[in-house]
Amino acid sequence: MEMDEFRWDRNNLDRTASPYLQQHTENPVWWQPWTERTIARAREVDKPLFVSVGYATCHWCHVMAAEAFSNPAVARKLNEEFVSVKVDREERPDIDHFLMQFLLATRGHGGWPLNAFLTPDLKPMLALTYVPVQPRQGLPGMVTILDKVTEFFTTDRHRLQHFDLWKGVDKEALREKEAREGVPQEEQDSPRHQAIARSENLLRRLDRQYGGFGSDTKFPPHSSLIFLLHVHQMYPDTPIREDLERALRLTLDGMAKGGLHDHLQGGFFRYCVDRQWTIPHFEKMLYDQAMLLWVYSLAFKVLGDPWYRSVAEGVVTCLQESFTNADGVYISAHDADTQHHEGLTYLWDDHEIPTELQDFFLLLPGGNFEGKHHLLRRDPGEPPESVRSSLDMMLQIRRSRVQPEQDGKIVTAWNALAATALVQAGRFLERPDLIRRAREIYETLSRTNTNTDGLWVRSSLGSARNETRSLEDYGAVLLLVTMLTEDAATREERDTLLSQARKLRRQVLEFRTSRGWLYTIAGDLPAIPADTFDSPTPSPVSLAEAGLYRLALLQGEETPGIPFGDDTHRDFHNYIALAAAGEFYFLEQPELTPWSGLPPQTTRILRDKATWCFRG
Repeated sequence: MEMDEFRWDRNNLDRTASPYLQQHTENPVWWQPWTERTIARAREVDKPLFVSVGYATCHWCHVMAAEAFSNPAVARKLNEEFVSVKVDREERPDIDHFLMQFLLATRGHGGWPLNAFLTPDLKPMLALTYVPVQPRQGLPGMVTILDKVTEFFTTDRHRLQHFDLWKGVDKEALREKEAREGVPQEEQDSPRHQAIARSENLLRRLDRQYGGFGSDTKFPPHSSLIFLLHVHQMYPDTPIREDLERALRLTLDGMAKGGLHDHLQGGFFRYCVDRQWTIPHFEKMLYDQAMLLWVYSLAFKVLGDPWYRSVAEGVVTCLQESFTNADGVYISAHDADTQHHEGLTYLWDDHEIPTELQDFFLLLPGGNFEGKHHLLRRDPGEPPESVRSSLDMMLQIRRSRVQPEQDGKIVTAWNALAATALVQAGRFLERPDLIRRAREIYETLSRTNTNTDGLWVRSSLGSARNETRSLEDYGAVLLLVTMLTEDAATREERDTLLSQARKLRRQVLEFRTSRGWLYTIAGDLPAIPADTFDSPTPSPVSLAEAGLYRLALLQGEETPGIPFGDDTHRDFHNYIALAAAGEFYFLEQPELTPWSGLPPQTTRILRDKATWCFRG
């Protein structure tokens, strides 16, 4: 269909490049992508917006697509009374963040799909997660909800006020100011005190039986582990050192021997639905591979356990075999479902597991997931030689099965994080080939994910680009370029990378305002403050802080001060705050010292003079 034949009385998601939006092209709902044109349409016809946010590998998004969004009665009501919009949260994290914060503020919990109702001037009225077609288990049915929203919109929308996320940013800044004022100055000035105090708070939340933090659903605590590993390395005389090491090993081993880990190929699933790390949500995300590669390679460097090296190299294998596209960069994700059954590719019947692996895996009578076995290790450690051929055979069998669908879009920030993790793994595992691979990713990404104006875009799929400018992407790329600069073997290469980093710094600073950082620079949404929550990836603000600090350091400029933040969600931020406080080593040399001879908290650069700087 030509663009001049555009009609509002049809589903227009076939015009989009998002794999998630493409999954909904067959729905009878007249879905529209989020654009200024769509919002203007809602104002023109004076109808509320129904905005449904999800992502391509989301299980419950698939369920709702098959149920409510394929139901003729639901579709008829949506088409008559609403302007319906589908949003890929991975393409538009700013929209997702705005609506998720409203959902959390009004419902107390979040998740996807995120279904929100907005007025044409973008005031949220109601937000929900999964909604069944008919009332079920205390949940109202979709048609009932649509009727209630229509009634409210007609009679009471004048009562609504704008949901202002900036108020939360202002309150957070005030809390941090009050917290700093309540601590004696000599303690404020001690990064050791700050780091140990935050580590102690994290240890109080440790699941002391299974590792990880919390007592329910378990997500891998990437940033917390990076922070704690550095604290363990940097302060060997701290009274909590033994507790720190116990917590680190308990969590690292729990994740790596449990159901979160793919024991045949390597790599990790997104999270586990139980505190024991037994049954995962079976999707595989690029950002988890990136962050856990960083974690396990750092753990090998700090703790010296060769199994952690093996786990990290398994992630590298997973990236190479499962995530690399024809251009040599990384796709976003693999679906949790195979043929509409969650985890089907990864599950095993009793007779499919060789006898010699019966004691290697922890196998429960009757299986541990819907009558089948999801593989768990009995014990941590590298597999003995006697079982390796059997493990390879099982992997070959699994490869012959129907595989989960893939989300093939190339997200700039996640590729930059993966390349950064490859740099770190190259250093900690003494694998220079991984650093070369990171450089290749950066060079390819520079071609595929920038536009004709030289600006970094959010994502690409083939020749199509999502032109959204996101702080997360710019911060992640700037961090990567500063990492690559440290491994520049010639002055020419160093100067080229520093020049690119300076250009990125100017672009990053376009996101900073007098009130705080912007999530994106976009004309189709009010200014949204950038997230500061370091989970599951470092927040956009943390990435920007990291890149700006490191560039200033590498150029010999005055480095910005970064105050420590609340440890419950600012662990990557606090890792950077440690570095900015002078607790990392900085080395300038005319000939670079190999990474094998340097502590993990070292920053270095090729320079004519020789300088070793620590704590000023």
